[in-house]
Amino acid sequence: MPTHSPVLAPSGGEMANNVNEYEKEYKAAEDYKTLIPEGLWDVECIGYNDGFYNRTPKLVLDFELINEGPYQGEHVAMFFNMPYDGCIPTGSKYYKTWSKVNGKLPSRNAKMSPRIFLNKLFKVKTRTVVPKDGNNILPPEFHYSIVESIIECLF
Repeated sequence: MPTHSPVLAPSGGEMANNVNEYEKEYKAAEDYKTLIPEGLWDVECIGYNDGFYNRTPKLVLDFELINEGPYQGEHVAMFFNMPYDGCIPTGSKYYKTWSKVNGKLPSRNAKMSPRIFLNKLFKVKTRTVVPKDGNNILPPEFHYSIVESIIECLF
């Protein structure tokens, strides 16, 4: 008689009696996100990525802090909800931010590429995200910072 309880085989069918045969080790995919004091920071946009997060299309700008001090070199992100059809509404956060960086409003049907942000310097406002698990706020180790808005282009 086995000294452990049986587990499902990887196929999802039969029961396995040897747990070690199916045990896996998991490791964290990445370091946890940066937590910095809320406020104004000088940053450089070093990249962007798009994809789906919680079934919503998003664009993420990656910024590196350039202020002298203990947070220099840390990364913070700015998130934009993007439309499914690719047409950016005039009231969206991306439209307003892109227009500010561009220096003028885009013409109708203009391509609003996120490349406009790359390698530019900005003054940004950050805020702290306090994640929840259901109705419970997670401990401070899970809190992280995001860029709430771009205040100005420093170029």
